Amino acid sequence: MPISFQSPQLPLDILALGCIAVDELLLSPIWPEPDTKTRLLARDRQGGGLTGNAMVGASRFGARVAYGGSLGTDSDSKFLRDLYLCEGISLDYCRIDPAFSPIRSTIVIDQSKNTRTIWFDLPGQLGALENWPPEEVISTSKVLFVDHYGIEGMIRAARIARAAGVEVVADLERDEHPRFAEILHLVDHLILSRKFATKRTGKQSAREAVEELAHFGAKVAIVTDGEAGAWVVAEGNSFHFPAYSVQVVDSTGCGDAFHGVYAACLAAGMPLIERLKYSSAAAALKALHLGAQRGLPNRLEIETFLRR
Repeated sequence: MPISFQSPQLPLDILALGCIAVDELLLSPIWPEPDTKTRLLARDRQGGGLTGNAMVGASRFGARVAYGGSLGTDSDSKFLRDLYLCEGISLDYCRIDPAFSPIRSTIVIDQSKNTRTIWFDLPGQLGALENWPPEEVISTSKVLFVDHYGIEGMIRAARIARAAGVEVVADLERDEHPRFAEILHLVDHLILSRKFATKRTGKQSAREAVEELAHFGAKVAIVTDGEAGAWVVAEGNSFHFPAYSVQVVDSTGCGDAFHGVYAACLAAGMPLIERLKYSSAAAALKALHLGAQRGLPNRLEIETFLRR
């Protein structure tokens, strides 16, 4: 059953489905040699996950966000429930299922090389459900946010959204599922990392990959490439959008920050260049902080950064 179902005012800006996680972060001065001891510089526990990070980023930007996936009854689910409510994310369309538990990730950041290594556990049940959330909630939202967890449920939700004229924004990182191509063709705003985009398309560069991705039918295709910026195809035109230069502390969640703020800007009706400007700034500001969610900026912080 849903949590205390008291319907929030519709339409929602963003209805999000998919991956949520609890991240244990370890900041190391170096990547240690085997059979040695290394003193950590910092340790933290934060919310994480593709969809989880995007929701928090969008909510801090000012969007009205609801989570339409599941939470369990374990301690990690309770941690995320409290976090999302504090962030202003509605859980009125979230289902409670004792069989569900979030992903648990351990992330080691090597400060000497600005790299991160992630170990994660996948629970038995994860991602969008095939019969939830209700069709009315999907069709009356401004933006549907999907990832690759629970492909069958994502396909259902994206089809309902497409039929209702709801914009579909996707963050996809894996394509092993046999129905992956179906969700790919239902996305209006396809935003992929260079690593996954080149793997999926077989192309060598971000520019070649985004031009190939544009053939799948998205209104806007974007390939992000960290400090190298992003390549974009929209209305048949291809162009490069440079990244903002900052001193990177941790790149964990930068792509998720981009996705979340992009979705929030889309729901607000901003033109493409404005979406790219705010999203790129959000990713840059997140990179200044340890972990995926603690450093996600609010709209005032982004606008202040852009003015400077």
